[in-house]
Amino acid sequence: MTKTSLLALQMSVYAKLASHTPLTSKISGVYDEVSEGTAYPYVTIGNPTVNDWGSHTTEGEDITLTLHVWSDYKGKREVYEIFNLILEALTTTLTLSGGFSMEFQRREFMEVLEDNVTNARHGVIRLRYKIMQ
Repeated sequence: MTKTSLLALQMSVYAKLASHTPLTSKISGVYDEVSEGTAYPYVTIGNPTVNDWGSHTTEGEDITLTLHVWSDYKGKREVYEIFNLILEALTTTLTLSGGFSMEFQRREFMEVLEDNVTNARHGVIRLRYKIMQ
């Protein structure tokens, strides 16, 4: 593969989330990196994984992208609500820049954990994308 679609994918996911009014009215923001003291709840874009998804005639990537939801609500309800808003924002096929095309997207994994250090709820949602160049 001559180049990776990681930046194009992150930019597209960020744009969808940051422009989805029901989500942005519920959270303080969507971040690649969070500053100390950021108000809860918020969403961060986590680390991706990339595997080759090409063939002898095509080039492609199989990417998982993790989103993190952080909430100080005393229970899981707020994280569940934000999960639903994220899924709602990402229901339509993403448009990618740089000559990439989205072939496949789906939700792969969701989990809610309690962060014992900050006493926050930590929601994890992993999404899978197959992208062709």
